[in-house]
Amino acid sequence: MFAMLQGPWPRLTADGINLAALEADVAAGRADAAVLADVTERLVAEVLAAQTQAGLELLTDGQVRWPDMADTVRRLLFAGRLDAERPLLAAWTAAAALAPEGTTVAQAVPGPYTLGHAIAAHAVAESETAGEEPPPPAERTAARFDVTLGVADALAGEIEALVAAGCAMLIVEEPGAARVGASASERRLLAEAGRRLLARSSGVHAMLAVTGGSAHEAGAATVFGAPWQSLLVDLVAGPDNWYLVRETPGDRGIVCGVLTVPESGAIADQAPEMVWASHFAAASNSRGIARVGLTNATRLADRTPHAAREALARLAQAASYASMPVADAVEAGLDERIIRDARPVPAPENRASRRRAARLASAPSAAARPHAARPHAVRPSPAERPSPAERPSPAARPSPAERPSPAERPAVPGDLEAHGTPGASAAPDARLPGVVQDEHGDLDTKQRGG
Repeated sequence: MFAMLQGPWPRLTADGINLAALEADVAAGRADAAVLADVTERLVAEVLAAQTQAGLELLTDGQVRWPDMADTVRRLLFAGRLDAERPLLAAWTAAAALAPEGTTVAQAVPGPYTLGHAIAAHAVAESETAGEEPPPPAERTAARFDVTLGVADALAGEIEALVAAGCAMLIVEEPGAARVGASASERRLLAEAGRRLLARSSGVHAMLAVTGGSAHEAGAATVFGAPWQSLLVDLVAGPDNWYLVRETPGDRGIVCGVLTVPESGAIADQAPEMVWASHFAAASNSRGIARVGLTNATRLADRTPHAAREALARLAQAASYASMPVADAVEAGLDERIIRDARPVPAPENRASRRRAARLASAPSAAARPHAARPHAVRPSPAERPSPAERPSPAARPSPAERPSPAERPAVPGDLEAHGTPGASAAPDARLPGVVQDEHGDLDTKQRGG
């Protein structure tokens, strides 16, 4: 059981220097590039220290070197400078040199499927800006497929260089996987892009990160069409990812993105939910708790450094609780209501079962139904019932023609008398409990009370 940081960290140093503002000053000639480089390295060291102080052993540099890692890679690909600059390799090498012994530094990599969409959208925007007619949709889709596979091949070279340098873990960020859906061609593209990306990754642990939505419609067969060793899923923005967790083979790891951080930075106690999520993921396909991790669902770059540090502490604490027997975790500080007020939590449901549960929850109890107060006939005991010889034979019963008409039938005692119509059969405008009639005597089923 472990905890980890997912995604970018706030680009603000402990002494209040904003990297984005400093980059703007360098671009305008108001600051020196050497100062920017020094501040960037200091911030990377602060991010690594924040993770180790929280008790995390799997570290990242928080992607603080760039305003947007994926966009930086896209620009270098477009300019043909990715191989020459090797930005991801340079970032990992610098972070690994700053990390404490006994920790593992993972390197984030933008996913080719998501990058393919971004590059295609950028190309269309440029065409529109230039006043050109964009190509037909089918042509644009075919071009995007080619670009996506080309990006995967280019990034495979970056990954090969990372492996050669000693990088042991990659986190490939594919938020675009949430848009694959049921399209067979998109499923094939996602799987093929993953295979090409990892073609030269032997010896490294490759984790696929799906954030910002759910990839459950793509299915585990598509997702694991590439050799991913673990899967990180956002279970807040994409709760249907639980279906994907259940389908993930038990020999693959699962990282649950469950911790939310409000804009105020005041994080509520979410340890019970995180412990439950960990145990559910561990139980699915006999995965075991050792193959389960916890991470943030909220993008921490949009929060303050203080809130980001608090988030890491909450993740580490919940991971510690999840690795203990529940009674020991409660003794260590986990909210005791997780066992004292335990309720069975069902596995993820489909829409039909959710609608059924909602109907049952809103239905009135038997005691509250109008017909519950109606008198019930008292059935005779077996000793009081007539014997077969005493029962009338079918031949002795009156035929339909001999039976009295409704007007000639005697009033039914008890039931009608209890509702204000003694000694007479029910008139068309009689109001019976649980049934409302309109002026024509027809039943108004929309106004049933029971």
